[in-house]
Amino acid sequence: MKYSNTITSFLFIFLILFKLPVEASDYRNEFVHANNLYSKKQYAKSANAYETLIQKGVRNGYLFYNLGNAYIRMGETGSAILNYVRAKSLIPRDENLAANLKFAIQQTLDKIEPPPLGTLNILFFWVNDFSLNELIFFSLCLNFIFWVNLALWLYFPSLKIARNALLFVLLLSFISVGIKIKNESDLKLGVILAENIEVKSGHSLDTITLFQLHEGALVTIIGKRNGWLEVRLNEKQKGWIPENSLGI
Repeated sequence: MKYSNTITSFLFIFLILFKLPVEASDYRNEFVHANNLYSKKQYAKSANAYETLIQKGVRNGYLFYNLGNAYIRMGETGSAILNYVRAKSLIPRDENLAANLKFAIQQTLDKIEPPPLGTLNILFFWVNDFSLNELIFFSLCLNFIFWVNLALWLYFPSLKIARNALLFVLLLSFISVGIKIKNESDLKLGVILAENIEVKSGHSLDTITLFQLHEGALVTIIGKRNGWLEVRLNEKQKGWIPENSLGI
């Protein structure tokens, strides 16, 4: 399992530069401070510092990744997995993150892996390797290049093949964005944070207990009603749990 924070510090700093200079500087200093606390093995304090940044609206894959590392060091497996899952949606190609998420899942009693990919994700396999923001940025760049190429084609007909190829790739990029948005809308993952929870047949405590889940179990959220969430492990196992027992 890997816990290195040095590279992620630089990446985090780079990725918040789009904010106002003073605000970015404050976030950078807070992030560096949190990393220093982690380096000193003050994991609870570093976790609080990372959480403070998140509460201020910072959404960064490396921030969630480092927070997950702090929680796994504290023995809070559920919170660690929750933040690794959040990080994965933002930095899906990070190998250290993938290794740490796998390690954390193996520490749980239920050892539930993320749900399998659907048919569209298998066909459009590259969608899983990019975040939604990356796919949107790529599509916008391709769109700009296509229109420039189209304007040039009016004067240089020989560019027809390049125009058609760009159009095909542009359409693929738009489809990829659509699939990614659908994935994030349909596949809402949650992580059990309670030490042990009974999964009920209905949204009340007096209904039948179907099975039990433990801290760190990954579930798919498929419904919500009166402070309860309907969750699914697979096609055969689903039920209701209190909303406050799950991290999203």
